Amino acid sequence: MKNYILVVDDDQLILYALAKVLKDNGYEAATAATATEAIEKLSYCPYDLCLLDVHLPDLNGLDLLKIIRDMCPKIKVVIMTASHLDSTELDGSFYKAIENGASQFIPKPFSLCDITDVVQEVLTGDENSHAGYRFASNGFEKKSRKSPRKPFNEIVSFQTSIIDEGAYTRKSMKAQVVDISDSGIGLLTQHPLKESQIIGFDDKMGNRTGVVVWSKMVDDDKCRAGIRFA
Repeated sequence: MKNYILVVDDDQLILYALAKVLKDNGYEAATAATATEAIEKLSYCPYDLCLLDVHLPDLNGLDLLKIIRDMCPKIKVVIMTASHLDSTELDGSFYKAIENGASQFIPKPFSLCDITDVVQEVLTGDENSHAGYRFASNGFEKKSRKSPRKPFNEIVSFQTSIIDEGAYTRKSMKAQVVDISDSGIGLLTQHPLKESQIIGFDDKMGNRTGVVVWSKMVDDDKCRAGIRFA
């Protein structure tokens, strides 16, 4: 199932480039050059994610963020903004908007690889992803992971303990590995996993043991989880 993304920016070149790279990466992408156009396209909430610029010709992007949250509470929003903000923009209202509304933010100028990494992180719920940025004293600073994961596609078996009729039972299940590093892996499984849950892998993963550090349902029957090797 494809994810639907709306890109909102008043720069036509950025709209074109982002729509193209998103489509090349398997997403359905639409664009809006104004807040008014964005609201019209969001009226039926068909989108999973919105890439939203702060500076729009008819409405500030942070004000539009509040409207989007009211219209489509389930949509995820990534804020795009200048990498060096002035003091009036780096105030409490901006931080509050990020905390209460946006899933992530990315500074301009950015590389298209940065955008696709952030989009994947937000849509999959991978909180440990190497993509993304945080505020620093002099603007934005890119987050990093000590052991960046590489894409990986393999079906593995794992075992974990579950409560069945009031008793702990060890159960074997299957999962798709989507990325991997020396310190952990990302899994996609039909079995909901919980944070701090201990799981053991088969010989494909060297019979290693791992701990679930985050877990999120990406749809009704698929769970995306980050595992740190013990």
